[in-house]
Amino acid sequence: MKISSIGLGILFAGLICGRASAAETTYGVGAKALPLQQSGGTARAMSMGSAVVAVEQGSASLLWNPAGLSKMECKELALHHNSGLGDTMQEIFVFGMPLGDVKDDCKGGSMGGIAASIGYVNYGSFAGADALGQQTGNYNSGDYSASVGWGKEIFPNVSGGVALKANRSTFASQSYNTLSADVGLLWNATPKLDLGAGYSNFGTKVGGAGLTSGLRLGAGYKVDKHWLLAASSELQNKAMNRLQLGTEYLIGDVDAKANVLAVRGGYQLSFPNRELGALAGLTWGLGYTLTRSIAIDYAMLPTGDLGISHRLSVTYKFGCPKKHEASVARAVAAAPAAAVAAAEPVVLKSIDLEDSHFDFDSAKLKPEGMKALRENIALLKNNPKAQVRVAGYTSMSGTAQYNQRLSERRASAVRDFLIAEGGIKQSRITMIGYGETRPKNYERTPAHIDTRAAKSNMRVLFDITVQ
Repeated sequence: MKISSIGLGILFAGLICGRASAAETTYGVGAKALPLQQSGGTARAMSMGSAVVAVEQGSASLLWNPAGLSKMECKELALHHNSGLGDTMQEIFVFGMPLGDVKDDCKGGSMGGIAASIGYVNYGSFAGADALGQQTGNYNSGDYSASVGWGKEIFPNVSGGVALKANRSTFASQSYNTLSADVGLLWNATPKLDLGAGYSNFGTKVGGAGLTSGLRLGAGYKVDKHWLLAASSELQNKAMNRLQLGTEYLIGDVDAKANVLAVRGGYQLSFPNRELGALAGLTWGLGYTLTRSIAIDYAMLPTGDLGISHRLSVTYKFGCPKKHEASVARAVAAAPAAAVAAAEPVVLKSIDLEDSHFDFDSAKLKPEGMKALRENIALLKNNPKAQVRVAGYTSMSGTAQYNQRLSERRASAVRDFLIAEGGIKQSRITMIGYGETRPKNYERTPAHIDTRAAKSNMRVLFDITVQ
């Protein structure tokens, strides 16, 4: 029998076939009949030390916490390529999309989101030997996997998800087939803090042994719109328990979602085998969003004598919802003056300043709010006949009188900034505060200020119009 070679094949399956790889998963799988975890660690997750249980990942949420599929706003096609650890090569293809109409805040479909994946791992060629150590020739081994998942918001700010997975692995003349499932939860506890939980590999037994399974817990904290901190832990069944830390910093105009550079790093505090080298457990990588449609991510993990594991992900998004913004300046410029004068006011541009552009419970503009206004001052100067309408809105949290005053103070702050910073004449600006009387979305729990509906209602609408 090819005992030694089959054992080596199982070891490599443990190293690569893990939910992101054995470097991120477990070395206890050698005691299992089949090391089934979802093949396909993504480059972004890998570079953040796999601390992504509570981090939104679009279609890639299928591979970590299917509850995250509830947040999908675009259709996605993604290819994740892994190489390293000898001759091993891994490919996984993922497709995902929102279900139903995408919500006004562009955070998921009304019926959630779905995703499906197919993957393959080629472990390379192995030298076989019988029980006496005699060479019996080389053999190849590989692994095929497929999964499908669905996630949906089940309560305000709380999403759930489930993924079904199938796997077939072949080592020499032996083949193993399994079916399993993952479940997950994702809770947007505050505007900046997300908490996640999942259980991986409810499934069948192979050869009398169960699959490596366990609980994953995680948190993601948005310091601001550029900087993300993340932490996760794994409590695996009869295998490696681990704590993972990661961070991501975005450089560029994140609001435009184009030409954005991502710098990432991570560390696993209980890396399975410290003999792999001093850098074992440390991960890092880069990402670049070329346009709103195309993103490329790279990550690397040093594994000592085993070499360096490289991850490359390419994601293509399409069918994304467009935020409300009417820009008809060219049409206005080309129209006869008399026709323009007789027509209704035409909106050149509409800007929605979210609550995050102001200090908490305050009318003071944050730097990102000032930046958004500065970007439109030039449009006002280039269109001297254009008028500005500023309208403030709030959530239903608090008294009606307080909310009315807050909406007016925030609208006044925008008007005052345009006058002081841009030299726009006050006569060109009209201002009004609506308080809580004209909500963008219905608030089921008015007392809670951190709900998605409440956050969408706290805004200042800034319209530039011409007659």
